[in-house]
Amino acid sequence: MGQCLPFRLVVRRSIVFDPGYLILSRSKAMTIVLQGGMVIDGRGSEPVRRGDVIIEGERIKGVRESQSWDKALLDDPETHVIDCTGKTVLPGMFNVHEHFDNRHGSGSFQERAAQSIPWLVLRGARNALLDLTEGVTSVRDVGAKGGTNLIMRDAINAGLILGPRVTACGSPIAMTGGHGWQICIEADGPDTVRRAARQLLKEGADFIKLMASGGYVHAGQDQPWSPQFTIEEMRAGFEEARKAGKKTTVHAHPAAAVIQAVEAGVDCIEHGILMDDQARGLLAERQVFFVPTIAELAVIAERGAAFGRPAWMKEIYQKALDRHLENVRACVEAGVRMAVGTDVIGKQVEEMSLMAEAGLNNMDVLVAATKHGAEVCGVLHERGTLEEGKLADIIVVNGDPLVRMAHITNVEFVFKGGTLHRPEALRSAIGRVPL
Repeated sequence: MGQCLPFRLVVRRSIVFDPGYLILSRSKAMTIVLQGGMVIDGRGSEPVRRGDVIIEGERIKGVRESQSWDKALLDDPETHVIDCTGKTVLPGMFNVHEHFDNRHGSGSFQERAAQSIPWLVLRGARNALLDLTEGVTSVRDVGAKGGTNLIMRDAINAGLILGPRVTACGSPIAMTGGHGWQICIEADGPDTVRRAARQLLKEGADFIKLMASGGYVHAGQDQPWSPQFTIEEMRAGFEEARKAGKKTTVHAHPAAAVIQAVEAGVDCIEHGILMDDQARGLLAERQVFFVPTIAELAVIAERGAAFGRPAWMKEIYQKALDRHLENVRACVEAGVRMAVGTDVIGKQVEEMSLMAEAGLNNMDVLVAATKHGAEVCGVLHERGTLEEGKLADIIVVNGDPLVRMAHITNVEFVFKGGTLHRPEALRSAIGRVPL
């Protein structure tokens, strides 16, 4: 990636990039000014209506109102200016509930889980590119067969493939025959759960995930209202994670499983469709994050057949969606902190739009997709907001997502560590055959 790809300069050294080029890379630190756009810093503060973001090398040099910079910076021949008038500049987004190897996959869960590790890695590489096209520069992969998410993370970090930054748990831990057992490490009893957590940490897991309840993907045998780990089992796994300085999360739908997980010390709850007021209040009180994954329900209820999902899922998922929207509204009222995650099916914008429909205002949704995502991943010191010294993970979109959330799909520029990626070029590099 050290070779400079050609680009053309026009008046005031604004950069016009040939859409055929995949990225702009460089062999030395370059100063780039994203000039004149509306700047949303990810912290929930009032946007700068006409601001500049300065990128120097791989980091943010500063964020200020336009025209407040030293003229010498803009006149420097090593400074390259991108005109962002009419656009919005904001932090690269986080998808904190994703499965690289399964996202956009067709067929039942059992069919997808039976696919080979090499096939899953290839599909994961395709999905990593898709994430960048959506403006997602950081992904938290919450479970993969054979730990393929760890392979993806390491391959991206090594520069073997292109993709977002990855925080990965390896495989989740489930009770014997529990939710998603086909892709999990099965463990029963506190000591066995502890051993499984230690093994995952040995393999390089960034966090530990437990399957604390049943789910919706196995008709008749995997009931979402059924807790599947005891508080003692969860506490054992979480203790090992904490000793290693790692975060924890659980797949949990019913209130009982959510409450047990919080009492055991979990950092985050995934899904939580069947929570009650007590569970929601506890999340707010303990400042435990919640990732609602609404889009998965909506897409399967509306067009699941297009993704090869069994017919029985449509009605079940529609009922779950109706309930979950009310649940998320109640979470908003209770003051629960949320982050954005799509799960297997659904785009980033679909999840964000549904969160807005459920009662978050657009700014709160953008914070959930940026700052809160970084907090969930434990990386807020490095990314998630537009602040001096942080990594230059930045997106530029046409329009104003504060007015209309759908504008978040109009991604024109994606910067990851100061390197520019053009979404249309990334899409052209993705194979047409569905994986």
